[in-house]
Amino acid sequence: MNPVHNFIVLWSEIAVLVLGLAMALVVPDAGSRLLSPFRTIIHWMVRRPLWATVFSFSLAPFLRLLAWPLVHLRYPAIHDEFSFLLLGDTFASGRLTNPTHPFWIHFETMHVIQRPTYASIYPVVQGVFLAIGEGMAHAPWLGVWLSMALFCAALYWMLRAWVPRFWAIAGTALATVRFGIFSYWMNSYWGGTAAALGGALLLGALPRVFRYRRMRDAFWLALGSAILANSRPYEGFFFCLPVVVVFLAWGLGSEGPARWFGFRLRRDDPRSKRNVVAVLVLSLAVAAVGMGYYFWRVTGNPLKMPYSVEAEQYGITPLFVWQDLRPEPHYNNATLRYFFVEWAPTRASLFDRLHEDWRFYVGPALSLPLLASLAKFRRGRTRFLLAVSGAVVVAVAIEWWSQPHYISPMTAALYALLMQGLRQLRAKFGRYRHAPSRWRGLITLAPLVVVIMIAVRIALSEVSIPLGSDALFDSPTLGHFVSSRSQVENFLLQQGGKNLILVRYTNHENARVHAEWVYNTANIDRQAIVWARELDEEHNRKLREYYKDRKAWLCSPDERMLVPLD
Repeated sequence: MNPVHNFIVLWSEIAVLVLGLAMALVVPDAGSRLLSPFRTIIHWMVRRPLWATVFSFSLAPFLRLLAWPLVHLRYPAIHDEFSFLLLGDTFASGRLTNPTHPFWIHFETMHVIQRPTYASIYPVVQGVFLAIGEGMAHAPWLGVWLSMALFCAALYWMLRAWVPRFWAIAGTALATVRFGIFSYWMNSYWGGTAAALGGALLLGALPRVFRYRRMRDAFWLALGSAILANSRPYEGFFFCLPVVVVFLAWGLGSEGPARWFGFRLRRDDPRSKRNVVAVLVLSLAVAAVGMGYYFWRVTGNPLKMPYSVEAEQYGITPLFVWQDLRPEPHYNNATLRYFFVEWAPTRASLFDRLHEDWRFYVGPALSLPLLASLAKFRRGRTRFLLAVSGAVVVAVAIEWWSQPHYISPMTAALYALLMQGLRQLRAKFGRYRHAPSRWRGLITLAPLVVVIMIAVRIALSEVSIPLGSDALFDSPTLGHFVSSRSQVENFLLQQGGKNLILVRYTNHENARVHAEWVYNTANIDRQAIVWARELDEEHNRKLREYYKDRKAWLCSPDERMLVPLD
């Protein structure tokens, strides 16, 4: 996420919004006429539910492919991406984890544990999608593509349970445009699509369980909860708290909380309730056993997550903002120490974090519909959406660190609120004949700005690093070293043979977030290129003896140097 690019996009959206406001006041019907074709398509799909589902599933992949000539897929850039790629490659190799390498000390890097096994620290769902892409076409990004398509389809299914079908289709289209073309959720390997999918399944299933008491809805409820537990477990736990309270009260015979939140309850044979509870409990038990087994294979303890192992071995930052830093452990290289001791403890202010979340999910164009929905907080369903969203916001606010995808479990709830807000604005200004036409024109402003921003983002297409460059160290600044790592890799692959690269840093600050080079796949010894960290002379000698069949290179990203050692 480029801060400069985000700044330009934000002010471009504000400029488009201001121009749209002027247009709505001067030419009130212009926005309505521009959106008329979209409205016609949505009304056509309202009468054809199957086509609406197909549309929701396929829109994001279609739009992303349409933008491909202008916005190519970039190389992995962030530490988290490489860690998730390791997770996906491990699963694609048919394993849950990997044995510790005999020279693991050379391969230590951010967000990867080397002991007791060699594995990513992250939950498994994103890795599963990447493994699907790897298995299908040796292209992990296809898994990202699939996860976005599934999220958009699940969002449409969820919105149908909360708003009329027209608004469900419109909300899915707006979310697709916002997340499915240019955001890092679609154009990287570490986005929040998996957790957003879990939240959509859970919120879509809950009202259906109360109303119909179908076992299949209980299964979707359990699946959504399991996805949250295996994508964003901490934030997902807070997201599920209001759901657990309402569901437990309903399961124990108290229907008050469910009715207070506006859910419709069906009165029939109590056996249907028992069947729903049984399916839910059984499904969650299977998910819990699976999680415990995975933790046991990776960490040796069914109750310890890989993330906790990294925190014990390397981290000094606590989970919550009021806690003190932990004692500094021993580090085998200066780069890791800089990352965990000097850089990781720094954090943005709460205002900056909330501003970043607002910019990513809502932005200027959708702020008014959000405020309109908040004005109706006394309505039961709005109260519930605010409860689950507020729980996630509180959870992230008290965390030491946060990124926009941390609150991704509440994405579906947020877009349900936005659609309710647009409905409120339409009810207030759109249907009354005595309302000035300029006020009726404002109703179309928010979705119109979101659509126009597609063209703006294409014009500002700094969102990706194009593939195919073969120049070596052609970047004039240190900020683009990630693409140079790929260029070095491509250069050596063109030379053929097997290679060992010892990476030397003279300025460890350059490796803190966007310029770390020491990452490998699940099968290190089978790679054409092995990336290793340069240590002392004795360690380096033993490593080169172990890889005596490989050509050894010394690479210094800071000095833009790649030289053979033989």
